[in-house]
Amino acid sequence: MQKKHIILAGAATAALLIGSSAFAQTASGTADAAAQASPSDTTEVVVTGFRKSYADAVKSKRNNIEITDGISSDGLGRFPDLNVGEALQRVPGVQINREAEGRNATINLRGMPGSYARTTLNGQAFADPPSLSNDSSGPLGAFNSDIFSAFMIEKSPMANAQSGGLSGNVDMQIAPALSRKDGGFAKAAYEYNTLGKLSSPAFTLGYNKHISPTLAVFGTLAYKHENFRRDTLRFNTYSVLTAQGTGLSASDFASKYGAFYSPTACTSSGTAFCRSLGSALNMTDAQAAAYVDSTTGSKGTAGAWYDSALRQYTRVNEGDLWTGSAGLEWKPNDETKLGIVGFYTDRNLPKTTQYFLINSMWDGAGTVATNGDPVATSDGRYLYPDITMTNFPAKSSTRLYSQHQQSKGLVANADWRNEKWRAAAVLSISNGLSSSLETELDLQTNPNYSGGTNGITANFNTGLGSLSDFSYAVTPTPQNSLMHDWTVWSASDPENWYTADGAYNLNVSGSESYAYNQVNSAQFDLERFVEFGPITSIQGGVRLEQNRFKSKGFRNMAYGIQLQNLTADMLVTAPSINDFMDGNAAISKNWQVIDPEKFLSAVTPVTAYNGGGLSSVGLNILYADGAFANYNYTNSNDLTEAYIQAKYDTQIIGHRVRGNFGVRYEDTANTIQTLDQTSAFADGVGSLSNFSLHEIKNKYHYWLPSAIFAADIQENLVLRGAYYKTYVRPQARQYSPVSIFGQVLRDGSSSTPSMEIDTASVTIGNNQLHPYLADSYDLSLEWYNRPNSLISLAYFDKKITGRIAGTSDPAILCPADGSNWGYGPLNWNGTNCIATSLSSSTKTVYIYASGSYNLDKPTYVHGLEFNIQQNLDFLPGFWKNFGGNFNYAFTQAKSPSLAPFPGISKHTYNVIGYYETTKWGVRATYNWRSDYPLNANGTYSGSARSVKARGQLDLSASYNVNDRVTVSLDAYNMTNSKRFEYENDYKLVRWIDYDGSTYTLTVKANF
Repeated sequence: MQKKHIILAGAATAALLIGSSAFAQTASGTADAAAQASPSDTTEVVVTGFRKSYADAVKSKRNNIEITDGISSDGLGRFPDLNVGEALQRVPGVQINREAEGRNATINLRGMPGSYARTTLNGQAFADPPSLSNDSSGPLGAFNSDIFSAFMIEKSPMANAQSGGLSGNVDMQIAPALSRKDGGFAKAAYEYNTLGKLSSPAFTLGYNKHISPTLAVFGTLAYKHENFRRDTLRFNTYSVLTAQGTGLSASDFASKYGAFYSPTACTSSGTAFCRSLGSALNMTDAQAAAYVDSTTGSKGTAGAWYDSALRQYTRVNEGDLWTGSAGLEWKPNDETKLGIVGFYTDRNLPKTTQYFLINSMWDGAGTVATNGDPVATSDGRYLYPDITMTNFPAKSSTRLYSQHQQSKGLVANADWRNEKWRAAAVLSISNGLSSSLETELDLQTNPNYSGGTNGITANFNTGLGSLSDFSYAVTPTPQNSLMHDWTVWSASDPENWYTADGAYNLNVSGSESYAYNQVNSAQFDLERFVEFGPITSIQGGVRLEQNRFKSKGFRNMAYGIQLQNLTADMLVTAPSINDFMDGNAAISKNWQVIDPEKFLSAVTPVTAYNGGGLSSVGLNILYADGAFANYNYTNSNDLTEAYIQAKYDTQIIGHRVRGNFGVRYEDTANTIQTLDQTSAFADGVGSLSNFSLHEIKNKYHYWLPSAIFAADIQENLVLRGAYYKTYVRPQARQYSPVSIFGQVLRDGSSSTPSMEIDTASVTIGNNQLHPYLADSYDLSLEWYNRPNSLISLAYFDKKITGRIAGTSDPAILCPADGSNWGYGPLNWNGTNCIATSLSSSTKTVYIYASGSYNLDKPTYVHGLEFNIQQNLDFLPGFWKNFGGNFNYAFTQAKSPSLAPFPGISKHTYNVIGYYETTKWGVRATYNWRSDYPLNANGTYSGSARSVKARGQLDLSASYNVNDRVTVSLDAYNMTNSKRFEYENDYKLVRWIDYDGSTYTLTVKANF
C-alpha cells in the first residue's frame, strides 16, 4: 500500500512535468513567447500568494551555499497552516509528531528524533520553551507563525553555524527592519473545529516604517484563543485468558480454551507469545497433565487473548497564545549596519482538561467471559475481540492539565564591511519556560473480593481497529459515585481515601513539572577577503554561551483535603458523551466525572502533612515519589567556541566550483546541582529533610571539521556535496542525576504455589552522560529548469556514535555486586537479575533496573530526498496559472536492537497543487507518511506499538477583494483522518486519536 501511494503520486507529478516540458519545447511563435523564456533567462518574475511562497523557497535554496530547504510566507502575511510544525512537514525530510497532544507540533528531521535538530532564531541559539519529555524537540506550536518571514532547514551546517544540529538546523527567521516595505496590516481570523463545534478567534497587527532611508522599525503582535478537542480510545493491555480470570474450573477452561495453549512448558526457543496450559491453570506441568488431551495446542500455543484495559478519553484544550516581535535597524553609513530584533511568545492553557473512563481487570480482580469466536493474529496469538467483564475495578477520572509555554529574547547585531574586511558581532539574550500541572481526581468502584460482585458489568468489542465495529457499554449508570463516607487514609497509600469496607476509593494526586531555560551568548566574526589562488576569504570567530536549565517536579497526594465539603453536584457528565468522535464510536454513556475547579475550591486549603510543602494547586507534595528525586535539579553549560573557515571560488574544467572548508572547536563545562536522597523515608510520604544538595561536574571538548562544495555542472544544474561533524549534548531531561532503589515486594501475579517471586525496581542515575556525535555526508543534485522551478535529488548518510538510549537490559544493568544497591550479590542467569543472598529454594528475588547510557555501538542513518517544484506560467491562457510540488523522502536507520529509532517513517511524501490568478487562488496539499514504531511506555504493557500509515488532505483558498483586502479560507484534515496505533497486527489496536476537521476564515487588510 505504501509503494502504491508513492508510485501514483510520483507518476502524476512526473506526467505533469513531462507534459509541461513537451509543451514548452513545441510551442513557438505565440503571443506567450515571453513566458517561454529559456532556463538561462534570469529575468525576475514578480509573483504573490502561493506562487511567491514557493518561488522564495527556490531562490533561497539556490543562493545558499549549504544544502537547504525551507518555506516562506505566502506574501499575504501568513503561512496557510495550523502552526509552524504543520507548515514544516511540507519540507522534504520533516515529519510532524501527531502523537504529541495539545497541538504542540514537535517534529522529526531526516529520520532522527526532534532533539537531534537545533532550533535557532535568525541563526542564533535561543531559549525556546524547553521540552518536558526526553528526546523531543521544542514545541513549535508555542509560536504564532505570523511573526516569522521564513523557516529554513539547514541540512549541512558549516563551521560558522551553531552546533547541535546533528540532523540539521531549523532556523526561524524574522526579517530585519530595513528589508521590509513601509506599511501596516491587520488580520482577523476565526477557527472552527468540527469536533465539539469549538471556535477560536485570532488577530494579528503589524507595521513597518522607514523613518529615513537608513533607519527603519517594525512591530508585529499576534493573538489566538486556542479551543480544540481530541477524542481517544486507548486499548492499554492485551492479556492472556486464565482459569482464574474467567472464573472457570480447570477442566472447563481446558475444554473451552485448551486448543490455544501449549500442552507442555514453553521453552526459550518457542514463539514469543507461547503460553502453556499449566501457566493458564496456575499449575505445574505435572499437575496440568490431567487436563491435557489431543486437542490441547491443536490451534496454537500462543494462548487466547483479550483486551483487559480500555480508556475512553477526551482532552479539551483552552487558553491563549500571544506572540510578538519588534525590531530596529540603522545604517549610519555604506559600510555599517546595526540592528536589534526582539521576540516574545506566551502560550497559556490553564483550563486544559482530560476526561477518562478507565476500566480494566486482572486475575483476582474481575471476571471475563468471551463472546463469539477468536481471530488469529500475525504473531501467532488468538484474540477474542468481544468480551463481557464483571466485578472489575471501574474508574472515572478527571485531570486538570494546565499547560504553559513561554519564550522571549533579544538579538542585537552589528555588521561592518569594506572591500577588504567584514566584521560582525551578535549579542543574544533569551529565556524560556514550560510547565505542566496535572491534578488527577479519580473515583473507583473496587471489586468485591468476598465472593460476590460489585454490580458493574461491561460489554466490550474492540472492533479489531474499526470504529464502526467498536462498541462499549457499562452498567449501571452512573458507573461511580462521589458521595461516600471517605474515612481511611494511610501514609503507605498517600494518594487515596477509602471507605471503611474498601469498596470505593477517591484518588487525589497528579504531577507538576516545570522547566526553565536561559541562553545568553556573545559572538564576534571577522572575515578577510583575499585573492590567494581559489581562496576568496578567510573567516574566523569566537563565541561565548551560557546555558542554564532548571527543572522542578513532584507528585501531589490526598492528605488533608476537606472531604466534608464534597457535594453531589461536583459529579458532572463528561462533555463529549453525545458526540464522541463525531458519533463514529459506540461508547459508554454513563461517563460521569468530577468537576475539577469546583472540587479543588471546596477541598482546599489543606492541612500540611508533617510540616511539608504544598503544590501550586494547594495539595501536599509527595516527597517519597521518584519524581521528586528525578526532577529537582539545575543543569548548566558554559561554552567556549571558536572556528576558522576558508571560502573558495574557482573553475575546474570550465565549470565553476565554490564552497568552504573549516573546523570548529567547542569546550563545555557542565555543572549539575541536584537533590540526592541521604536518609530513608520514615513513611510512604517522606519529607524535604530526606534530601541534600549534591553537585556533579563534567567537562568535554570537540573538534568539528566541515567542508562543502557547489559545482555548476551546467548553468542551471548544481551539484552540492558536504561533510560535517557535529555533536548533540544530552537534553537536560535525559539526565537522571540520582539513583532510586525500590523495596523488595511480592509479585502476586508471578508467584506460584511452590515459588514466591519478589521484585524490586532500580532507576540508575546517569549524571555522567556525554554528548553523542555524528559524521555526516550529503550529496545534492539540483536542476533549476525554469525560473522559480526546481527538480532535485539529495542523498545523506550519517554515522552516529554514543547515542543515548534507555534500557532495562539485565546484561547491562546487573552488576555482580549489588551491595551499593542494598540487595547484596547479584547474578544474571541469562534472563533475569537475581539477588542471590535474598533468594532461597522457595523464594526468588528479581531486581529490575532501568536507566540511560551512551551506546557503544554506532547507529547508521541514510536516506533520499526527491523534490520537484514547477510553475506552469509558460503555458497559454487558463493553464499558466497552475503550479505544483511533489516531494518524497526515504529514511532508513540501522541501529542496535536495544535502541531502535522510534517515531520515524521510512516513507513520506507531499503532493501540492495550486491555481492562482491576480484575483484569487486555491491550493490543495496532501501529506502522507508510512507506519512507524513507538516504544512501549507509560501505562501500557505488551510489545512496542506502531502507528499506522496516515494521509491528510488540506485546502487553502484566497480572494483579493481589492488591492488592500484579502479574504482566505483554509481547511485542514478534509479526509477526516485518524491516528491509529497497533501492536504487531492491525487487529491488535492500541490507540485511536480523532481530531476532526478544522476550518479557518481570515480577513487581512493592508494600510
